[in-house]
Amino acid sequence: MAKERSNGECTVFERKDRPGVWRGQAVWINAATGQRIVKSFDISKGTELQKKREALKKAQKWLDQVQNGLMPDADKVTVGDWIDRWLQDYVKPNVRIKSFDKYEGCLCDYVKPKFGNMLLTKVKEPDLQRFFIWLLSDGGRKGQGLSTSTVKATRRYLSMCFDQAIKSGLLLKNVVKDTRPIKLVKKDIMPLDKEQAAALTNIAKTTGEMQHMAILLALSTGMRLGELFGLKWDCVDLNKGVIQVVRALVTSKSGQLFQEPKTAASRRKIPLPADVTKELRRYKKWQDWQRHLMGDKWEENDLVLANNYGRVVDTSNFTSRYFKTMLVQAGVDRSVKFHDLRHTHATLLLLQGVNVKVVAERLGHTSIKMTLDTYSHVLPDMQEAAVKALEGMFCIR
Repeated sequence: MAKERSNGECTVFERKDRPGVWRGQAVWINAATGQRIVKSFDISKGTELQKKREALKKAQKWLDQVQNGLMPDADKVTVGDWIDRWLQDYVKPNVRIKSFDKYEGCLCDYVKPKFGNMLLTKVKEPDLQRFFIWLLSDGGRKGQGLSTSTVKATRRYLSMCFDQAIKSGLLLKNVVKDTRPIKLVKKDIMPLDKEQAAALTNIAKTTGEMQHMAILLALSTGMRLGELFGLKWDCVDLNKGVIQVVRALVTSKSGQLFQEPKTAASRRKIPLPADVTKELRRYKKWQDWQRHLMGDKWEENDLVLANNYGRVVDTSNFTSRYFKTMLVQAGVDRSVKFHDLRHTHATLLLLQGVNVKVVAERLGHTSIKMTLDTYSHVLPDMQEAAVKALEGMFCIR
């Protein structure tokens, strides 16, 4: 009767059923459950001595890894399987739905097609480094390179995924951290000047009541797209001329929903200019008339920016169908994004000498540093204005 091997023992022998094939075998017993696991490695190429050494080496390596915390069946888990498990068990319950879409998009659209069928323990740093470089040059859906921010996010999410794999006993090392970080290249923001902003506002007037109010509020408050289309009348004080930001409309793969702001700073009150308050009051009367006109077809959601039936506006449709058309009609570069209206609001205020702390509060930034970093292009003009303000102040003769 063959002797049962003890825990932590490795041995090597020639298989009786396959002469010339040498098997390295390791035994590990789970102290918590008592489960006994035997792992075998067959080597068929090389001299007898080479096969014996290689088989024993593989068995010993597996045993060392298991004793250092690796799960015994870790070498059966693929990258794709672990990504799916990590997204569902560790990410989805802990992040907002829009954030989850970003995690899922980066890992499932880019990583899984390349590494999904590869065993998790077989992923090497050089393969990942070449992969990240490929994403930058050709990784997009149409063969175009992805932005540095997208590649950087993909690397970060994959590293987080591998970190959890270590905690779960599926990896001993996070090889993503051995790759060279992607240097982020910031895209230039495209704020409008006063003339362009005025031209866009005038075009919006001829497009529609809701479209006009969306452009006017974006330029005069600096609110984000989701904050604007998530704004309800219960957060608008027409007497005091103040808007309170307490929710945002979020568009995800599963549809549209309202969410609270991410940070305490994003939850804010924004005073309105008197002429904007007046226009908003006129707009509300128009919307009341529209509600009466639609009758039973009107869906009451208390939204400031609703469609002609009171329903939530599809923001992607708004930007592609209305906003881009208005840009062209106003003679503004079509590549300008709706978010650039927020940048326009901040830039024009800073150029007028408004305190950066006030601008940061209106934008909902968590720090003044964030505001200064984003709008550093305005600083040279502010410095020039400061110098002019100092001229003649000290009566130097």
